[in-house]
Amino acid sequence: MNLPLRLKLIALGSALAAVWLGALLAEEAYALPFLVLAAAVVGLLVTLLRTTPGAIILGLGLFGYLVGNRGFAQFMPMPAVPLLPAELILLLTGGGLVLSSAVSRRLPLQRDGLNVMVLAWLAVGTARIAFDVHTFGLLALRDYAMTYYALFFFLAQQLAQDARSRRFLVAALGAACLVQPLAVVLSSSFPVFFLTQLVVRGVPLIYFKGDLAMTFMGVSAVVLAAGAPAALRLWVWPLATLELVGVISGENRASMLGAGLALAWLAVSRLRRFALVQAATVLLALLVVAGGALLTDNVWAQQRMEGVTGRILSLTDLVGQGPAASPESAMKSDNNRFRTMWWRAVASETLAQNPAFGLGFGYDLARGFLQEYSPDLTEEFTARSPHSILMSAFGRLGFAGLAVFAGFCGVLAVRTWRVMRDPAAAPLALGLWSSLWVILLSACFGVVLEGPMGAVVFWTLLGLANARSPAADETDPPAVPAG
Repeated sequence: MNLPLRLKLIALGSALAAVWLGALLAEEAYALPFLVLAAAVVGLLVTLLRTTPGAIILGLGLFGYLVGNRGFAQFMPMPAVPLLPAELILLLTGGGLVLSSAVSRRLPLQRDGLNVMVLAWLAVGTARIAFDVHTFGLLALRDYAMTYYALFFFLAQQLAQDARSRRFLVAALGAACLVQPLAVVLSSSFPVFFLTQLVVRGVPLIYFKGDLAMTFMGVSAVVLAAGAPAALRLWVWPLATLELVGVISGENRASMLGAGLALAWLAVSRLRRFALVQAATVLLALLVVAGGALLTDNVWAQQRMEGVTGRILSLTDLVGQGPAASPESAMKSDNNRFRTMWWRAVASETLAQNPAFGLGFGYDLARGFLQEYSPDLTEEFTARSPHSILMSAFGRLGFAGLAVFAGFCGVLAVRTWRVMRDPAAAPLALGLWSSLWVILLSACFGVVLEGPMGAVVFWTLLGLANARSPAADETDPPAVPAG
């Protein structure tokens, strides 16, 4: 077939397809047009960027969860198909990974302790769901997500072993870290626009879950500061400093502790200069605010100082029964009481009924807690996770699940320490490994890894950090001298 005839046939087929898709849109049938559009966009990006479709899909998903957060997580691309973004990404990229593994006859695993522990976490959860799905149905599958989201670790790890795919994933992460703080500020400053105008079928595209806004800002600060090329550090480091000051002075205590832990990790690495500068800057900012509150009648300074003081004092009131120094500390102490009572109720129920393998996915972990805390909230209370991944692991999977997750945390700590102390570690690697602890510590005091908003980002970053960097990959910035 000669070239002119081939082009005419392609043009004719495209015109017929366009008419057909237009008719479907007119009938409000969006599923097939969306698939065609998505395939065209991915194909165009693959051609232009010379990377794999899996990397494109995963990179766009990572950007969506960091910038769009809860709004993006609730967006259903195809209304006729009950698949949310996380599950759709797993279906598309996971299918490709299974196919490529079958062709190459190699499992997408690395021989290290981290892969073993993540695989064990998936195994213990999958063994439990096999019994729970018959009892609790869809509720069990919904709760099982806290386990199967770990599949993103293997997807990111495998994709990042290709130089071009790794380059795209790192670029998507960098772009998301630059845009995310701006999205947080704008969405909180103009909530009406983001909730009523920037929507698709009534779902806002950008809507942050309160605690994750500050958690991801801490992640953005650490990744940007550590991974920025030398030519960009002059303006990236001040931006990271502003973000960290915002996290420390923000309302979420878990993200404040997480950011502090990330800086502590960097303080034992060759990026210690950055960590020390950030700690000194935050301390100086607090001293300036304290001076403004004590020496002047500045209302803003007094409010910020009371807020920071209240949050710090509340950290010592673990059971929420201490005297309140301010309304801020009173609210935070009551929040401590809320958590400790829920954790105690979950622990008691699990120990009484099935301490070895837990109460299972689908079991209502809030029922016993509400009877003690506030029976009037029973009809309105919708939370299913006891605001701690450790208690969720124990409540759902018993000592078996808790031991596996604790083992995972131990292996993660050892790997992080080794990377931090490695003089040859790339700055981006230092940023990735330390930023993981911002999310993990937040997950110990909030609903983070049980849902896609935090879990997809955490497991994807972990896979990207743990992947064996291709020899041809030169995307990591040059090393900086130790401080």
